[in-house]
Amino acid sequence: MGTVRAAVIYSALARFFMRFIGLGTTMVVARLLTPEEIGTYAIASAIVMVMVEFRLLGAGNYLEREEELTSEKIRSALGLTVLICWGLGGVILASGWPLAGFYDLPSLTVIFSILSVSFFIAPYISIPTALLSRKLSFRIQFRIRVTASFLSSVTTICLILLGFSYYSLAIGQLMTPLTQFVILSCIRPDDMEYRPSFRNLKPIARFGVFTSLALLIRKANVTVPDMIIGKMGTTRDVAMFSRGLGLIEFISQTIIMSAQPVALPFLSKTRREGADVTAAYTKASVLIGAVVVPALGVSCVASLPAIRLFFGDQWDQAAPVASWLAIWAIFRCVHWFGSEALMAIGRETLVVAREGVPFLVLIPAIVLSYPYGLEATASAFLLAGIVDLFVTTLILHRVFSLKVTEFFRAWWSNLVTLSVCTAGAVALDHILPFETTAVWKVIPILMMTMPLLWFLTLCLCRHPLYQEIMGMVRSRFPRYFSGCGH
Repeated sequence: MGTVRAAVIYSALARFFMRFIGLGTTMVVARLLTPEEIGTYAIASAIVMVMVEFRLLGAGNYLEREEELTSEKIRSALGLTVLICWGLGGVILASGWPLAGFYDLPSLTVIFSILSVSFFIAPYISIPTALLSRKLSFRIQFRIRVTASFLSSVTTICLILLGFSYYSLAIGQLMTPLTQFVILSCIRPDDMEYRPSFRNLKPIARFGVFTSLALLIRKANVTVPDMIIGKMGTTRDVAMFSRGLGLIEFISQTIIMSAQPVALPFLSKTRREGADVTAAYTKASVLIGAVVVPALGVSCVASLPAIRLFFGDQWDQAAPVASWLAIWAIFRCVHWFGSEALMAIGRETLVVAREGVPFLVLIPAIVLSYPYGLEATASAFLLAGIVDLFVTTLILHRVFSLKVTEFFRAWWSNLVTLSVCTAGAVALDHILPFETTAVWKVIPILMMTMPLLWFLTLCLCRHPLYQEIMGMVRSRFPRYFSGCGH
């Protein structure tokens, strides 16, 4: 258990550092570039980011889950990744010109050319990273990711100051995989094979085609809206919606993504050892929800000061978008590890259904709601969130033996914490109106009061997370608790 906790800690540190470096970069970029410039890049990156999820074809997850790993399996995983990544890289290069014409944005051709480079080096990033994850070696990954994020941030800001406009964002994004590629090539993780094999690809592809398709759909939930709005509306609308969604993604994913890289290896390891995977999944869901859900509740109420802090008051139109999307994210959070749970028990085909059904609801909802404005478009996400919760619960109950009543009973304390923190934010808004009060007054008060209110609620509910926190404190400072009961 100590190894898993260490893995979670280093994974969390890496994600936190990366997120906050990214946040700092975004805050600077939002003040240096116009919404139209950011919207132009958002359209290109949305298209490419969807393809990113499919380029690995699940080879990394296959290596993490496989019980007996041989050098031949590693070489085959590398070979499959090379075929897919290089093929997609070529498609991106070739599609730059026609897509530039489709959106009537000539600059997309150059942006696509820059972003395509990452696909050609991706196999030699993803496979060694998967081998490190399999051994829960997240300390090394922490150093690699933070270094790459820092260099990406510096590159982006410097190029903007030199007048490269939205091209700076593309080059800066490319710096992340380039840095990872160089470092991983130097450290050469144990068991890594650099000569690809194109034999025995079928078992990996069978596993990967479903997991990659599911990841593609998950990513498409937050990127396809930019594509649709970019075609139906303006680059300014794309930028506003992207900023509202970006705020919610930052708040939720900073926390969730700290644990997600550990989720599949942990659940797979639990299954291999014959332990109760359902109980492990329920506990993981409750613990992550205890942090994410109250934060999203506060964000729903305080989206305006948060937007002004991060991006400036020229982005106020993004605040209502963020409020609606915060509610959607709460629904998504309940079963965020649902796909990892299904992969851990070898039911990859159902992962596609779990991710695909809500997505099929979301797309027409966006198309139908956009003519009524960005806020209506954001509210359409709620329907997809409700469908996601229902479908995932049903699937996990049928094939994962999830006890639905016990699962949601375990979640009751999260709902209490959500209600208390949200009510606290609403009360503060009445005392100190967010719309008219300066950001520098509102944000510090929120940061001082909300965490305290959150922790007190955890304590009163005797939440499992409170028990975990106190357990770590007791183990770290045993002499202060030597006379206390447990």
